[in-house]
Amino acid sequence: MEKQLNLDLVWGGYYASISSDDGQVSVFRMLDFNRDAYHAALFAEKLTDTPTLEQLRDLFPSIGHVPIDARSLLLNDDLQMIARKELSHSDLEGYIYYLEAHEVPQEEINDLVERILGFSRNELPLHLCLEIIEDQLVISERE
Repeated sequence: MEKQLNLDLVWGGYYASISSDDGQVSVFRMLDFNRDAYHAALFAEKLTDTPTLEQLRDLFPSIGHVPIDARSLLLNDDLQMIARKELSHSDLEGYIYYLEAHEVPQEEINDLVERILGFSRNELPLHLCLEIIEDQLVISERE
């Protein structure tokens, strides 16, 4: 089965999807992305409408970091970036703990954190197309 999703990728971006079951909006924040996984902060609140950046500032992640199979993004037909905010070191604390628990050398962690912070300063999103072709995730840039 082939599936496709156009994703505007922003490190530090807030993304929303609407549940087909009850119409409630779920939100996560993109911390990092690669072909195998995306790393996100998850918000437990289920909202009735898509929140504004002001409303998002009042929310705190219930889970500061979780790695999720990147292919699962394609399960969200209505996934949309709703706001962006530059990441800080404190936003990445959970991710750093995760990397330390996986015995990633401190120098590699520091380099990764600096790259992620730099990506989050970028004003323009990456316009990606994610596709599942023969059970493999294929990522391409779109215009």
